[in-house]
Amino acid sequence: MTLCLTVGAMTPLAHAAGGLRLVTSSQEAASQEVGFSGVSSNCQSFQATFNLSNSTAIYDFMANDVLDALPGIYTTYKQEGSAVTVYVTTKSGVLTSDGSLTLGTISANEGTNFTVEKASGVKVVGSDNSETTYTQVDQGGSSGGSSSGGSSSGGSSSGGSTTTTRTITIQSSFGGKVTASASQAAQGKVITLTALPNSGYVLKSLTVTTASGTSVPVANQSSGKYTFTMPAAAVTVKAVFAAQETDPGFPFADVAKGSWYYEGVRYAYENGLMSGTGEGTFSPDLPTSRGMLVTILYRLAGSPAAGSASFTDVAKGQWYADGVAWASANGVVSGYPDGSFRPNDTITREQMAAILYQYARIQGKLDDSRADLSIFSDLDSLSAYAKEPMSWAVAQGLFSGVSADTLAPGGSTTRAQAAVILTAFSKAQG
Repeated sequence: MTLCLTVGAMTPLAHAAGGLRLVTSSQEAASQEVGFSGVSSNCQSFQATFNLSNSTAIYDFMANDVLDALPGIYTTYKQEGSAVTVYVTTKSGVLTSDGSLTLGTISANEGTNFTVEKASGVKVVGSDNSETTYTQVDQGGSSGGSSSGGSSSGGSSSGGSTTTTRTITIQSSFGGKVTASASQAAQGKVITLTALPNSGYVLKSLTVTTASGTSVPVANQSSGKYTFTMPAAAVTVKAVFAAQETDPGFPFADVAKGSWYYEGVRYAYENGLMSGTGEGTFSPDLPTSRGMLVTILYRLAGSPAAGSASFTDVAKGQWYADGVAWASANGVVSGYPDGSFRPNDTITREQMAAILYQYARIQGKLDDSRADLSIFSDLDSLSAYAKEPMSWAVAQGLFSGVSADTLAPGGSTTRAQAAVILTAFSKAQG
């Protein structure tokens, strides 16, 4: 059913071609009929807040007879001070075929006169789930055609702006769920998806497609995070989870076979680089500490003889003491100005890059490959000491951005991330 709501009884106050225009009387009166022209032809839901000149009156709204009489159409309103917000939606069909939409009549109590100064917060939801918002739609001029506000064209009102957002629908199979950073988004916005498998399950596949079946590229950001760039269409995210395969020779129940970090953890475990956290767990999401990393590299170097660390907070006999002493003596690490090493602090991404860089140097495996870091918008947050090491680490494929243009040098490194990075590093070092 196509519903055309005429505005012929009112005088449009702006005569510019195209765009959304408020249609009402410019004369003070105790009641004002309100509507719009230039409404999109696929409009299925409409919302507008009318800002009225009298802030003390109590207002009532009566829907247009056509809106009120036909089935399948829902209309309501609310008043907040001098603002009256009207909502109208239809369960099927569209609200207009020619762009004209008369909402109804706003009346003030006790015959108080008022004018409609403007409409704000206008939202037009299309039958394709698109949503266009107008910050402000001003009134136009008099019935003679003079302008007291401005005309809108091309979908944007004078003094306002429009943004079209489209729906993100998520479908998940049994075994887990996926969440999105937004339920609707405008074209070009980067959306983050988070996969949350149930215990004993892993994410098997994750796809994003438009209604026409076009596939949208999805980037794996690790740690169960994925990103995609919103196209100019509504999308469906489909996640398929599967029961994880068990491996009798692998001791960690919290590292699912098929997970993005499984092979990295397996290699690190089998080569003695990393061990578990106790009771058959690896704790992939726990952060990696500074003491952990130097101990891992110490093992990778063959656990050579080490003296005593000179740091005030590294006592002899601690599980990380030999590793820290060896790393310090070989210029792999340095401490803080106060003489401490802070072995239990979470290691940042830039610190890890710098330490791996120095380890490669002492092993004679530091090549000349460097990556262009200017593509990252947060490059200014990268510490000066870490610029050369991070450029090298990115070129080696040890690090990538946490999103398309974000490096997050001060971000933490989880044990799963450390296992994957160290596996790639170890294999590259030979």
